[in-house]
Amino acid sequence: MRFAIKGVPASEPITVSAPAVLIDNPFAPEVFATGCAGLTNLNGVIVLTLESARSDHARQPPSIDRVVVGRIALTNGAAQDLVAGLNQFLEQQGLSPSKALAGGATFQ
Repeated sequence: MRFAIKGVPASEPITVSAPAVLIDNPFAPEVFATGCAGLTNLNGVIVLTLESARSDHARQPPSIDRVVVGRIALTNGAAQDLVAGLNQFLEQQGLSPSKALAGGATFQ
């Protein structure tokens, strides 16, 4: 929903004419996840909650816990681009998501 203050013109949507140059950062944080705990749509922002299996050796017998290790928040467009790019990459690697689903794979 868009609102305008009387006497102040509404701003035009920002358009990107060309992709910006990617600046690589070798010090960017890296997250290792063993799964995706869930997905949420927060007013058009898609949030993926990432988890990792962790051993707790303080208990006997040791147990495996699912621990949230990070979240990724994406705009709708960025989420769609991620899905398309990931599917294309997995197909190229011989790890077809559609074939895995046809074989009975499920999201947990």
